[in-house]
Amino acid sequence: MSTSKEIRILLLEDSISDALLIEMALADVVEFEHRLVRSERLSDGLARTQSMRFDVVLLDLGLPDAQGLDTVRTFIRLSPDVPVLVLTGLDDASIGLLAIQEGAQDYLLKKDIHASELGRAIRYAIERHCIAAALRASEERFQLAVTGATAGLWDWNLQTGAMYLSSCFKEIMGYEDSELPNEARVLRDAIHPDDADRVFTSLKAHLEHKGAYDVEYRVRTKSPDFRWVQSRGQALWDDSDQPYRMVGWIIDITDRKRASEALRESREELQRLSANIQHVREEEKNRIARELHDDLGQQLVTLKVEAAKIEDHLMSAETTAPVATLRKVYSLIDQVIGSVRRIAAGLRPTMLDDLGLTPAVDWLIDEFSASHDVQVVRRIDVDNIDFNHEAGTAVFRIVQEALTNVARHSGATSVTLEIVCEETNCIVRVVDNGSGCPSDARPNANAFGLLGMRERAARLGGAIRIQTAPNQGFALTVTLPLAAVETREGE
Repeated sequence: MSTSKEIRILLLEDSISDALLIEMALADVVEFEHRLVRSERLSDGLARTQSMRFDVVLLDLGLPDAQGLDTVRTFIRLSPDVPVLVLTGLDDASIGLLAIQEGAQDYLLKKDIHASELGRAIRYAIERHCIAAALRASEERFQLAVTGATAGLWDWNLQTGAMYLSSCFKEIMGYEDSELPNEARVLRDAIHPDDADRVFTSLKAHLEHKGAYDVEYRVRTKSPDFRWVQSRGQALWDDSDQPYRMVGWIIDITDRKRASEALRESREELQRLSANIQHVREEEKNRIARELHDDLGQQLVTLKVEAAKIEDHLMSAETTAPVATLRKVYSLIDQVIGSVRRIAAGLRPTMLDDLGLTPAVDWLIDEFSASHDVQVVRRIDVDNIDFNHEAGTAVFRIVQEALTNVARHSGATSVTLEIVCEETNCIVRVVDNGSGCPSDARPNANAFGLLGMRERAARLGGAIRIQTAPNQGFALTVTLPLAAVETREGE
């Protein structure tokens, strides 16, 4: 303590003679300068502490308005910032010890007061009071931190195994403060079995090698569901480099973990959707390409026939015929362009909506017969089937593609077309009298026409069967279940 600082002393003593002895002893103290203020009553002394700062109070236990230990209790309660040094005329050490238990820093017997002992007692009382105040402030800060934090604190004595668990720690575990004992086994037993090895490995690395202790794991709560926590801690080591204490905390990160997992699943789902969308786009491109191929095929076959007529007419002497034929060619080209635009826009033939499947197929057959000089024998008996949008389009396109293949490849002069209901299926059958497939070749299953028909049938849960032989024609049978063909209730 600096000897240059003046110590302000409050003396609460009603005995003039005892007060004089104390003043004389203080006069002989050389460790510090002092200023002494005396009051004879406790109430007067407390009033002085409100108007003046004192470094220490010398308190007699027998005052006119206060007696015994109540004097100490009252002064400390009303003026807690001033350290108390008790003066007693009783030659009984137990009174002094009881005063210390009530909050006094020390006690002296009046009859034994000497300058050296009084000076030492005053200095020690002030120092101990300052240390106690600093410790109390530190404990208050710690308690505020523990109470206000959302983290659950733990303090582990590595030598005894004792562990302090804060109320927030117990709350995270789902318990009231009084329900969970302050024992290390509580934390150890709560760790999820699948996470235990990882937690203990991290703890061992910290205690033995001073590595960072920061680990996420699951703990069993009172419910007894498991929740995710993040735990961090720091050990203290002695001069022998042995850990003797470790303090840490846990925070509940369950919501963060769930949000992170949901985000991960969302990203994966987005990737799957993106891949599916790309796949659908590719399928759509292929579908449009096939329909362009098939729809244009009919027009282009006719175009080739007309082109051959142009060549024949140009070789003849007639001069007006090529002009008329060319006009037909131009008209066919216009039809081709219209087909491209219609199919590219993904439109189904409007007559399916306007007329129904049977009239639409009749129109298609008439156009086919007129363009390719092929007789078509038809049997269409499906008036009792209420085709849904997808099925009606599929049947129309299958018939269209089948007739296109006849015109391109078979060399047939007649075709039999059947669209009928047989038991629980809708049957589409196309049979021609063409050349069929040679014995050394089979129909190309991946050709645009057959592939398109297979896909349409498959989407409706149906199947395609092909029969052919050299010089025995070509037979295509498509079987579609009525359950997939007909309009469902509510559509």
